[in-house]
Amino acid sequence: MGGNFRPPPSRRGSADAGPSLPNTSILRVLTNTQNASAAVFGVFFTAHLAAPIAAAFGGLEAADNVMILGRELYLPLETALVYAPLAIHVLSGAARRLFITYKTKGKARVSNQSKAGWILIPLVLPHLWLHRVLPAEAAAPINAMSPSEFGYEFAGYAARSRPWMTAGYLALTTFGVYHALIGGMQVVSWIKRLAGVKPKLKAVTFNEPEEIKERRLNRTLKPIYTLVGGVVAVVALGLFRMAKDTDALTASTLLRYRAIYESAPWSAVLH
Repeated sequence: MGGNFRPPPSRRGSADAGPSLPNTSILRVLTNTQNASAAVFGVFFTAHLAAPIAAAFGGLEAADNVMILGRELYLPLETALVYAPLAIHVLSGAARRLFITYKTKGKARVSNQSKAGWILIPLVLPHLWLHRVLPAEAAAPINAMSPSEFGYEFAGYAARSRPWMTAGYLALTTFGVYHALIGGMQVVSWIKRLAGVKPKLKAVTFNEPEEIKERRLNRTLKPIYTLVGGVVAVVALGLFRMAKDTDALTASTLLRYRAIYESAPWSAVLH
């Protein structure tokens, strides 16, 4: 009897915990695409986040200096490093979710990291529209602001004059950093697998009480939550310092900034 006993198969860790996920070539392609695009976009995200963090320690000047360094890194290849990987990441993630939902008949749980990613979509799109599309408007008084004219003064002025913009920046930071940290660990594991690095085996206890599983999960997530909270606090301080440093904006610059805000589709609701 003992020779016929087989322990239940161990389940691999996944961002989509729940029923066993289908191991197919389609899922592997979608997962590889999602991870690769995340790794590329992560270069831009890190450089972009560094500027408001620097502002917490050196004000607006420090933010602009870091921004200039970052732009030298990604601006010449903005489409390849920013827009393309972002679009590919979202589309492959959506396709992967639909495929898993179909294969598991909707029983696969959606992880908090995935939920944060979907929440980011309605935060990133207006951010992109306000900071990249509208400043390029050729009509007066915006007059197609070039990247050299459009720095972190804009974010500082937004934080000083429009509280909803401050809330938007901090929400974007909160969900963005959380999504990036969890996703970053997944990308590192993915790269190790591609490189042939074998994961360390951990003891598996079957029928483990839910209370113990919950405690283990909390121990894993607690430092991540702490790090996210720390980054958000530093960015909030950076916004505060940048807001203080925008008291001396020229009248022409203020006119152009106001025109950008007022041309946004949501300007009639948010002032």
